[in-house]
Amino acid sequence: MKIRTALICLLSVFLIACMNNRNNNFDNDNSELESTVDFKKAALLNVEMGEAYLAQGQISRAKQKFVHALELKPKLPEAHSSIGYFYEKVGDLSEAEHHYKQAISYASGSKGRFYNNYGTFLCRQSRFKEADKAFNNAIKDKQYIDTAAVYENAGLCSLKEANIEKAQFYFSTAVRRDPRRSVASLELASIEADRNNYAVAKEYLDNFKVSSEPNPRSLLLGIKVNTKLGNKDEVASDALKLRNMFPNSPQYTQYVESMRHE
Repeated sequence: MKIRTALICLLSVFLIACMNNRNNNFDNDNSELESTVDFKKAALLNVEMGEAYLAQGQISRAKQKFVHALELKPKLPEAHSSIGYFYEKVGDLSEAEHHYKQAISYASGSKGRFYNNYGTFLCRQSRFKEADKAFNNAIKDKQYIDTAAVYENAGLCSLKEANIEKAQFYFSTAVRRDPRRSVASLELASIEADRNNYAVAKEYLDNFKVSSEPNPRSLLLGIKVNTKLGNKDEVASDALKLRNMFPNSPQYTQYVESMRHE
């Protein structure tokens, strides 16, 4: 009888130990599960979806994704930059600026991308001096690879400010660093054409054609430049493209009007 009682007690202790081990294993599994969740990756995915919704004009869904991204990763600079652009789009400029600045503040290592985004925001608000400072902060970031894009944005901002000399400097630097910067090439072509430097303008136009599809502005500019240089075949080609591809554009109307007065 004593032996039976002892065996029952021993079995009870064994069962309790097994239960404790199972509970400990369950707790460990939960801990490991939590540690394997990549909150940054999930937040970035929400940022990406939010940007897609915003591009489609689905404002509520876009905001939902941006907010969720910040819930997952409150100090994620990409999330702050994207929700900053969201607030800018809906007209809440103070909230937009707050998040653009937060993106810069939370960025570890390279901050160039976020200074560039902040600079474009400031330029859209016609705060040109502050924008130029932000662009130059992006340029100074030695870890940021796409400085050519920053120079291009700085050039566009300088054009908006009507500072042609500064714009030319920024655009020229952009093209030197990356010849594929088609916007900078087209703007340089326009600047040189306005100065009657048609041979130089054609070089930039040719560079534009290598990396970009024609648009109404590039074709009309090509007609002007090649007319001045006596390149009749290229004039005819650009005129045909302008008529066939962009018949409803203001540039085609302008071209037709110019032909009537010749």
